[in-house]
Amino acid sequence: MYGNAASAIRVPKTAEIIAGRIRKAIIRGQLKSGDRLASEAELVDEYQVSRPTVREAIRILESEGFLRISRGARGGAHVVAPGPELLAKAAGLTLQFRGATLADIYAARSVIEPPAARWAAELNSKRAAAALRKQLQREREVADLDAPRARAITDFHTTLLDECGNVALGMVGRALYDVVLRQHEFSNRRQTSATSEARRKQIQFGYRSQEKLIELIEARDGAAAEAHWIRHMKAAGDVWLYGISKTSVIDILD
Repeated sequence: MYGNAASAIRVPKTAEIIAGRIRKAIIRGQLKSGDRLASEAELVDEYQVSRPTVREAIRILESEGFLRISRGARGGAHVVAPGPELLAKAAGLTLQFRGATLADIYAARSVIEPPAARWAAELNSKRAAAALRKQLQREREVADLDAPRARAITDFHTTLLDECGNVALGMVGRALYDVVLRQHEFSNRRQTSATSEARRKQIQFGYRSQEKLIELIEARDGAAAEAHWIRHMKAAGDVWLYGISKTSVIDILD
């Protein structure tokens, strides 16, 4: 059993170990965004390894988005703090590769957003309500502009996940941000046949529903907030997915 090659433990390369230590320093805030990484010579001396090993470690971190390499007198490797754009890029590529559709994305959001509404009410009521009201005001300010309104609506949903009191759900929201934004933009373009009055009614319905959610969160009524948002996601999905539910993510991100 112990001789089975399939179960053999892979020993990480020295460059991977060094990259791991630098990555951990960035995540812990010991190295901050914009900081210049020590020179190759300094890293060679610090870790007692060869220059090629240091260069490989730097390439690993650059490929992961933790370092930005620049040339010139002020060049070198500079720290880039991990941000949601890295997560969004990875999620977008994976969803494209797996053949996800817009219906898949919306179904997932319909599962995770209602519980987030409950948690926002029960765990983070005051802050969540204030952040969501700010986003709703932004939506109303750009009500007559399709592209800005699509972004503002996306920001509302992302804010709900950000402020629900669960870090992991907030990251899911950030990972899906680009896909959700493109879906809203794509839906707007496909609904040109709707009359201006019909579109106005749809938009006003959304505002009233979002305002109701904010009121429930302010009241700390988690159960009602969750139930309301289940109904909202169902009704809004009928609009946002109309005629595009089978569209692949690759078709809106490419």
